[in-house]
Amino acid sequence: MRKALRNYSGLALFAGVWLIYTACPPFLSYDSYWSVATAVSLVENGTTRVDRFVAGAPASADYGVECVPASGPARLKYAAEGCRGGHWYSYFPPGTPVLAAPLILALKGAVAIAGPLVPHTGLSGGLFGGLFGGFFARREVAAFFSGDLLNGRPLTELFCAAFIGALTVWVQYRIALLFLPPGGAMALALLFAFGTTAWSLTSRNLYPHGLTLLLLSGALYTLLTPPSPRSYWFAGLLLALAFCVRPSNAVSCVVLALYVAIHQRRYLAAFVLGALPIAAVFFAYQFTERHSWIPLYLTAPRNSTSFMEGVTMNFFSPSRGLFVFTPVFLISLVGVALALRRRWCFPLTGYLAAILVLHALVVMTIWPGHCYGPRYFADMTHLFVFFLIPAILWWREQSGPARTALAAGFLALAACGVFVHAHGATSIAANQWSALPANVDDARWRVWDWSDPQFLRGLR
Repeated sequence: MRKALRNYSGLALFAGVWLIYTACPPFLSYDSYWSVATAVSLVENGTTRVDRFVAGAPASADYGVECVPASGPARLKYAAEGCRGGHWYSYFPPGTPVLAAPLILALKGAVAIAGPLVPHTGLSGGLFGGLFGGFFARREVAAFFSGDLLNGRPLTELFCAAFIGALTVWVQYRIALLFLPPGGAMALALLFAFGTTAWSLTSRNLYPHGLTLLLLSGALYTLLTPPSPRSYWFAGLLLALAFCVRPSNAVSCVVLALYVAIHQRRYLAAFVLGALPIAAVFFAYQFTERHSWIPLYLTAPRNSTSFMEGVTMNFFSPSRGLFVFTPVFLISLVGVALALRRRWCFPLTGYLAAILVLHALVVMTIWPGHCYGPRYFADMTHLFVFFLIPAILWWREQSGPARTALAAGFLALAACGVFVHAHGATSIAANQWSALPANVDDARWRVWDWSDPQFLRGLR
């Protein structure tokens, strides 16, 4: 009975989060334009080539496509000279479009059924047409319901990202249930859903961060459950897929592989057998289709910043700072210290803490570009939320005024994060901050402008 109730609660959580995520407006990124194009090409043509989409793509998406010539390495579009004799591919890693392809296929089936039922441009009479005709007549919406999922990209990305995000919240609920009573686990999952970048960033479009969170959360869950060859096989599989989605996830892959090799040696073979086929397919594809073992995505020049500037910006700046946008994660740092001191979930927690540190070192010198808040730390949201658990367990041991004061502080920090991420998930103005009144890539000082912080744009 209790298990059935938990399953029902998890299903209700997934459905509720999905509905809220879907009701919020989509915020497009041209990083994800070619993810949709590649996924559509996979579904419709069985290939990752995007040749047929290049001519009609907006110029602002040109940076995200590369030419692979008949022989030799890939080149970005500006250096490709028309790609004569070659083929066009997305510049970004293939994991996101490959894993999104089943959702794209499901959407194509859904719009084939729903498309004939929705109002069209000419429908303006009657109550239904008067209320909804204008919405369905919009170019992107009409394209989506006609089955053109690339030109209907705002809805395509929103539905896919919302589903992935809601599924990740459910996994977070399952993780929290391992340590907290159902009510506490539900509250922590809701904090993950609405008090972090899971709402304002990863559920808005097909950035790779959404799938990263899902896959890394799933791997964490399997490593926390009672060990078995099956669970460790699945953990290896999920981590390999996470690398294919976003190569910076190699930090988690390597650190957790070391954990298994040192502390769970009896399951190492199963772990490797889970990861090996995915890695083999990835590198075989990379070599045969893209003519290089190493993706151009990893070797092309990037906008960079100094290490110390990156530290202060990523943690404390008003428009990119992790602890400004999600201040409750300050308590996660306390949770890390408590976990290590009390040997909670030891030795795994030591490796998880190392992932946080190493990930920070990797991203500190990379300029985050256009986004809402601390985009590069979105990939670590699952670990920051996980390390809230030892702090919560410690708080439950307290009593009297100290317990009340600590709870009030936690709720205040959490509420600030919910406010910031709710605004980011619903405000067009906040998401236009990176481009207006000046491109933040050219005016980097703007991330420190407390007179116009991103999380308050549109509110004053």
